[in-house]
This record gives sequence, structure tokens and C-alpha cells, in this order.
Amino acid sequence: MTSLILLDLPPSSFCAIGFASFTTAPRFRGIKNIPPGIHFCYFSPTSDPLDPTSTESRVTDLEHPTSNSSSIHFRTGFFFTASPSTPYIIKKWCSKTESLLPEPEVPPIEVENIKKNLQEIYRGHLSPYEKLQVPEEKLLVWNSLISTVLSQSQSTLTRILGPNWSCESTRETKWEKEELDEAIRSKTEITGLRKPFGPETPSSEPESTKERESLDYTQINLKRTWPLNAVGRERTVWARDRSWILTDIFRIWSPKYEERLKQSESSLATANSTAESLSGNLPSSEDTKDGQAALLAELAISFVLTVLLANYSSTVQFKHIIEISLTAGEAIKSHTGYFVRLVGMIEGMLKAARLVTGEKAESEDEDDEETTGIPVEDSVLEEFVSGGDAWLIKSLRGLNRELKDVEEVKDKKELAKLREGFKKLEKVCGRFGWYLDDQYVRKGMVDLPPEEGGGRIEVELEDMEGEDERGEFAPVIVEL
Repeated sequence: MTSLILLDLPPSSFCAIGFASFTTAPRFRGIKNIPPGIHFCYFSPTSDPLDPTSTESRVTDLEHPTSNSSSIHFRTGFFFTASPSTPYIIKKWCSKTESLLPEPEVPPIEVENIKKNLQEIYRGHLSPYEKLQVPEEKLLVWNSLISTVLSQSQSTLTRILGPNWSCESTRETKWEKEELDEAIRSKTEITGLRKPFGPETPSSEPESTKERESLDYTQINLKRTWPLNAVGRERTVWARDRSWILTDIFRIWSPKYEERLKQSESSLATANSTAESLSGNLPSSEDTKDGQAALLAELAISFVLTVLLANYSSTVQFKHIIEISLTAGEAIKSHTGYFVRLVGMIEGMLKAARLVTGEKAESEDEDDEETTGIPVEDSVLEEFVSGGDAWLIKSLRGLNRELKDVEEVKDKKELAKLREGFKKLEKVCGRFGWYLDDQYVRKGMVDLPPEEGGGRIEVELEDMEGEDERGEFAPVIVEL
């Protein structure tokens, strides 16, 4: 198995691989026995004191920090592939840039010393990978949600993150740079401190280097989800149903449409694409398999960088991909397999979010909790995604309505899989107190607990008022 060797880490640092986080001991030099697949290691320097004689790394509880827990600072991370042909991977911490340098940038003398003392380092300075995966669900969820998806589209990792597959908490896309700069400037003016999101960028750095460091996500413009030459009814159809923009992204990242993409003046997914698809004429799933795999990989990357690095640009991309996918009712008929994998990924993401916050992905008594209607926790994504869970619940309800109306599909077996997968997702959501159908009480009486004074109050749900066209969203009949 592969060993990850990390040199010159500051003492008592926060370190993590996948969904397992820990604080390093003084003798810590890396992780051994990493199984084959794609993994993500991220790091943050801390200043907590630690017993210099200790050889054990302690697990950090991010939700309930104690005096022995590490404080979290600016984070940097990287994806890497573990395989039998790669016995070790070397990274070195650079205090000036607060980043982990790849092996080509490590002085050759240090690399040679590591190779000479590899056995000693392996026995006395590397933490076993399997001991960090507590509970074991962390490894299972990582493999099913991230490793498998990214292994099928490694080119997407290179496109978005560059050849080193690395990223930092403050890294942004080119089109969001102005918005991020404004947020940092406002934060600086309020606190009176230097930029709070990491080290200052040297002014001598050439502009071309900054451009290369931007995240190369697919740009998704939710304000224009129809072809350029669409007019009248076609515009209305693709504004309400985002199947065209979704399948257009599939085309962009499929080899069959490479030539059209090269002739385009920009990489925008919505602005410079030819209007090949009108209502009922979306591309076939067979022609866009590579594009589907690329978008799912992009979703996995944006989720990881959102939850583990708190990267703002990735959060925006994560929400955009989810929104266009769950509001593409027409595409369900032609790209059913994509939605089967998407629903499975959303289920895995909810489990992963619970693991990161210190919860178990599956509790032993959750079946009982589901039958009594008691939510396991108030929110799942609130810690990581702006808007919390409400936007996802609303989108999943919309997908549920589409699934009930879908009849004519090209692959009925895939549709059966999709409906079965959505039922599993619905069961998981029920454990959080989420209800994805329209059969729920909007108005009723609630008994207050004794500690809150007791009594009964009348409550009404207004968050999803637009779902049943009530109140200000109600249709108005006008006589002409």
C-alpha cells in the first residue's frame, strides 16, 4: 500500500485524510497503509502544546472542542492516487506560503535521506491509515461517494485543480474573484485586521500565475438556461425546466462536442452554445456519458472542498450543480442513469456531512426515531452550505413530483432504479425530519414542553408557500 510522507509539519498540527481528522504528534511524519483509490489530505498549522514524548496522534472533535483540541486555521489540501505502483508520496510544508510542496519542489538531498531511511520512517513515524478511520463508516462513505466517482473522471481533477490536484481555502474561480475580494475587503474594514482568509499573496507574483491558480469549474449561469436563439415558448420551457443547460454541459465535456467547444469564444456553458436542443430534442445519454461522469466528478470535488476546506467558490458551484440537476425534469427521460447516480451521491453527501460534524452516518436506533417522527438533528448542511437545508429540501420535493409524472422513458429499468434510489434517499431524509412529498401538515396546533411554559400554540409553515401556490404566489385570474 501507499505511504504519504509529510515533512516539516509544525508541531501539534491539524491534519486529516478523507473524513478522518486528527492532531499530529511530534514524531508524526505521515500516514501508511493507504488503500488503493483517490484520497484527499488536508492540513492546517496550529499552536497547541503537546507532550513531545508522545507518539500517538489524537482525534480532533470539530463540533465540541476541548482544551486538548486543535484550533483550526487556514487550510490547504490535495488529492492523490494510492496504488501498488506508488509506494510513497512525499510532501513538504512551506511556512512562507503555508502550503504543502510536491516532491519535485523538495530539495533532492532531503528526498535521498528519506529513501535511505524509509524503513525506519515507516516503522516509527507513520500513523496507520486504518486506525484513523473511526468509525469505519468514514472509509466506506468516502469510497462510495468520492473515490469511485473521481476514479472514473480523473481528467476533471486536473482541469479544475491543475496538475498537482491541490487547493486552498481561499482559492476562487475567475468570475467570482471580484465578489470574494469585496467580501474580504468588508471583513478587513470591520475587524481592522489583515485579510482573514489566509496568507497575503506576494505582489511580485505575475498575473499569469494567479490565473493558473484559479478553480476551473464549469461556469453555470442560472439566469440564462436556454439557447441563445430560443424565443417565445422555447425560452419559457427551458427557463422553468433546466434540462437544456444540464445536457449542454454534458455535451461540452464529451469528446463528440470538443470541436464545437474549441470554436467557441468562451468556456461559458450557457452563452456560446449552439441551440441544438429544443423541447423534446435533447441529446442521447449514450453520446454524453463522458460529460455526465465529468459533471458528477465536479459535484464530488465541489462538495469535498466545501465541507473540508470551507472553500466559498466550491460552495457556489455545489449548489448550482444540484439546482440545475434537480430541476431538469425533461432530462430524466433521456438521461435516467445520470439521475440514478446523482440521487445516490446526495444520500452519501448527507451521511458524509454527519460524519464530519462528529455524528454517525447510520445510528442503531434511527429506525425507531423515524417511525415516531422525531428528527435526528435540526440541520445537516447548515454548517457548510449557505441557506442550510431548505434549498435542498425544496429541490428534492420538485424532483419527487417529476418522478411521479414521468412515464415515457428510454430505459424503464433505469427508471425503476431511480425510483428505488429516491425511496432510500427519502428514508434517510425522514431521519432528519425532512419530508419530500406534498402530504404534510402546513397548519396545526403544537404542544409546548414544560420548560418553555407549556400550553398550545398554532403554527403555520410558510417556507415552502410557493409549492402550493398560496398567498402572494397564488395565481390571479384576469378577465380581458
